Amino acid sequence: MMVKESSLLLEMECTMLFQSNPHMIESIIGLETRLGRRQEDLLPVIERLLEMGIIQTVGSVQDDPVKRLFRYKEPEISKEISLESELKGV
Repeated sequence: MMVKESSLLLEMECTMLFQSNPHMIESIIGLETRLGRRQEDLLPVIERLLEMGIIQTVGSVQDDPVKRLFRYKEPEISKEISLESELKGV
């Protein structure tokens, strides 16, 4: 089992991989290959990223962690603009 610091580093590594490739859809086996890490180390990190809403599952296989596919979840950006403060100066 990895120590907490290693887990945090792997979490950041996974986050950067998904964020740098926002259209990538990958399985745990693919992540294992891409990152050169073991499934046993990746699975808890992937579960944490899912809980935090950084990544999401894709497709219908949700129960089997080996068959699940993951992708980056674009953050929601609020596009509300308040023109009231801008108009006061006019």
